Formats: sequence, C-alpha cells, structure tokens
Amino acid sequence: MKIRNIFASLCGALILSASVIACDESTTIGSSLVGDSVAISIDSTFTVSGHTVATGAVRSCTVDQLIGSIEIPGYGSLSSSVVTQFISSTSLDTAEFTAANVDSMVLYMRYRRGAFIGDSVAPMGLKIHALNRRLPSPIFSDFNPDGYFDASAAPLASKVYTASTLDSDSLRKMASRDISVRMPLDLARRLFSTFEEHPEYYATPEAFIDNVFPGIYIENAYGSGRMTLVSQTLMKMYLHKYQYNEETKKNDTITARHDYFLVTPEVLSDNIISLSMDPSITRMVDEGENILLAPAGLEMEIEFPVREVVDRYRADKADLSVVNSLTFSIPASEIENDFKVEVPPYLLMVLKSKRDEFFANNSLPDKRTSFYAAYNSTTGTYDFSSMRSYLLDMLEKEEIKEEDYTFSLVPVQVEFEELVNSGYYSTTVQKTESAVTPYVMAPAMARVDLSKAKVKFTYSSQKNF
Repeated sequence: MKIRNIFASLCGALILSASVIACDESTTIGSSLVGDSVAISIDSTFTVSGHTVATGAVRSCTVDQLIGSIEIPGYGSLSSSVVTQFISSTSLDTAEFTAANVDSMVLYMRYRRGAFIGDSVAPMGLKIHALNRRLPSPIFSDFNPDGYFDASAAPLASKVYTASTLDSDSLRKMASRDISVRMPLDLARRLFSTFEEHPEYYATPEAFIDNVFPGIYIENAYGSGRMTLVSQTLMKMYLHKYQYNEETKKNDTITARHDYFLVTPEVLSDNIISLSMDPSITRMVDEGENILLAPAGLEMEIEFPVREVVDRYRADKADLSVVNSLTFSIPASEIENDFKVEVPPYLLMVLKSKRDEFFANNSLPDKRTSFYAAYNSTTGTYDFSSMRSYLLDMLEKEEIKEEDYTFSLVPVQVEFEELVNSGYYSTTVQKTESAVTPYVMAPAMARVDLSKAKVKFTYSSQKNF
C-alpha cells in the first residue's frame, strides 16, 4: 500500500530621529536637526478572541474535480462525486469528416502524478450519467443531482480504476495520468451530426448546454480508500475514413483526434461533497479548541481588536501621527493522523458580513475587508501582513461596530497568474492572485492557537517643542 497526499512606510523625510516604544517602554535616541521629536511606536499587546463554526455547504465550482471516498482516523469520512458541463469547440472538422467517420469518443480525467490521498492500488468505481438539463447557478457542495439525470436509465459508461503505476517505469516518469472512460459511440456521432445540422448551437457554451449536451454526473459508484484530484477533464473524439489513392491504387486511412469538449472556468463544475467528521474532532471543538477542517467542514469566527488599536493610536496626543503598518499572525499546527492530512495551504480572512458575498462574486482580497495568507510551515503561522488600509478605514469611522471587526477565517485555495515584463536588460515575472475559492482540493485540517496570535501595530508620531 502506498499512502500519498495531494499536493495551498513612512516617508524618510519625516524620520529625522527616532525613539522606539515597545508596549509600555520607550527610549529616546538623539534629537532632530530642527528640534522636533519623532517616535516610532510598536504595540503588540492586543489579544484576539474567536471560536470554531461549521462551514456548511460551499461554492465548490472549480475545474479541479475531487473524486473518490476515504475514511481517515482523526479526520473523518469524506466522499465526492462531480457534476460538470462542457464547453464545446466552435468548429468541428466537417471538411474532412462526417458523423459516420466518428470512430469513438473517450472521457479523460487527468490528474498530476501523486495527486491523490490514500491507497494507490485500491480499486475505485465510477459511473457516468448524462444530465438532462442545465445545472443551477449558483451551485454548492451539497447539490443533489436527483432530477438532473435519469436514475432509471443505464449509465453512459462505467469504469474501475486505480492510481497505481503497477511498476511501469514509463508511467512512473509521466507528469500526469488519466482515468479514461470510453463513451457511447451513438452519443459521439450525435454530437458531430448536431454540429453538421446546427453549427449555431456550438457558437456559445450556453447554446451548447441548452440545445445539445447539458453535461455529465460522475458518480463515485463504489470503493473506498482513495481521493483523486482531477485537474483537467475533457472528451476527445477519434475519427477515421478511407480515401482512394490514385498513385498507389489503394485506400489510405485518414485519422484524426480532437479535444472538442472541455471543462473550463466558463462552465459550471461542482464537487458534491459528503463529510462526516471523526468524533475526536467533534470532541476538540466541544472542549473549546479552535479547529480548521476542509473541505466543507470547519472554519472560525474571530473578533479582531481594531477598537483597541484605534484607541491606542488616538491616545497618543501627537501633533502629527502616521500609521506605518498593522499585521496579524495566527499559529496553526497539524493534527496527528496516519494519512498525512496537512494544514490548509491558504487562509482567507474576510469580514463575516461580506463572507458569502466574497465567494458569490468571485472576489479577490482587497486588503480592506478581506485578506489572505499562505501557511508558513517553518514558523507554523498564517501571516496577514498588509492590514494598514483596513485600519485607516476604521480611523475614519465615528463608531466602530461589531460588523467592522468580526471576521471569518476560511480555508481556501489561491490561484495565481504570471505577468512577464521584458525589458532591455532584464525580464521580471510578477505573480498576482487570479482566484480565491473555498478549499476543496483534498482533506485538510489544523489546530489554531489564538492565545498565541499576535497583532502588531506600528505608527510614527511627531511632537513639536
């Protein structure tokens, strides 16, 4: 058996001389050239309170598809099936082929090498059902596919698969592997002939889904012991025909294969997740421990001490004050388990009042009402380092209300895109966030110690004599 895991200032002109205040201590270092006194104050005496809450259903629509079922002592039982739509090519090769030339069509679910957790040789079974209508939007992880496919009809296809390379050297060296399922030939030919008759149905994803093919339900049919993360799903069509060659006086075989139908962010794809937490996790929560657990498990609500920070700033009766920075660090650690379930790779901190809106609008952190941090395995912390704009907004308020400082801490997946800037002398690569979504990539959990959370507030002040 092989056990694997998936895989997450102040302007210089102002500071002529400085005195540093750490908590309640201060020292003066020199004096300014113009007789002014400038101090840099650092306060980290604030405390953070919070508690664990159930995440509930999440918007798990993503091109990454989690398939399988597994029971992990110390975590719980997790299973996931998938419903997905496809975007079609706007042009099928009708110049060379007709529907009669379609030889076959195969559904490929491609996953990266090692992108699974559990037993690599455990046989898992899945069934492919045809959807009979458009999926609802928005769609959540507790979606019930009943009524969206004909449960009394035979599935389009089925497959038994493993994640083992079976000691194949060639497969072990591959960057990815496929779960491949041969789809019905009559479906493949119907998709091709529909394009021949109504190419306008292939012009947009909406037209294709409504008039040709609503999508499929990939049911986790049986087996337990592994979850596989599929990163690309497509249907490839294979075509061939015979054409007489005047020179050789023989028939030549002309073949082609095309990735005509793809799962992309432009269409809906949803992981249907069922989670039953281990009693040990429930007991920890009942005893007051703070736990993060994903997917669709546990998150946290915290009260950030922004009122205390604002009071500290305003209590300094300076002639001029400037906020330098506000940072927040949260310690988190792994919960012991035999399957190497790790800490969530990223954590979103978003005002509770804006949590649902954030995910519904596919928002990105704005550093005013929402922030994200990657888990630092060296320090064992999530470090939110850019909260200055949030504090400046709070300083503008006459009254800071509960909705201004109550935050949700949610395990998330952060996707990035790279922007390459090529100059005459050098090339730079800038990485920016492109998507922040609830974490549904794999089992993940962590124990959070709010008693050791650290809020660090730094500001500069000047008093004239």
